[in-house]
Amino acid sequence: MITYNIKFPLNDDVTQNTYFKMTRVTKDAFSSDLLLLLLTQKGERYYEPDYGTDLLKYIFEPNDSLTANDVEQEIKRTVSLYIPNLTINNITFNWNTDAEGQPISENQLNVNIKFTYNEDAFTEKGELDLNF
Repeated sequence: MITYNIKFPLNDDVTQNTYFKMTRVTKDAFSSDLLLLLLTQKGERYYEPDYGTDLLKYIFEPNDSLTANDVEQEIKRTVSLYIPNLTINNITFNWNTDAEGQPISENQLNVNIKFTYNEDAFTEKGELDLNF
């Protein structure tokens, strides 16, 4: 089967006896690319000091509409700059419980991002849950 890239977060693939799990579906590849971009801190990548986001600074900000607006703008700006073929359709914030129904701390950020990847005749939709 065709593989596209390394799946993030990094894990061993014990079924294939390889060091890294690989994405095999295009929307998984786009989700991994998006996750890698959003979780990379600005200044962390050599020779590209502006690559990534400053999302971690919002961890201890209050869970309110101002923080949500700032996070949304940061995500959209960064994605439009580094993955221009990926369109953010919807960003929603969950302030109460995570995907498993566990309560979220007042300083935890739970974001759901719905996106579409367009490249010529190829279109793929995906979704990413980001918790930090």
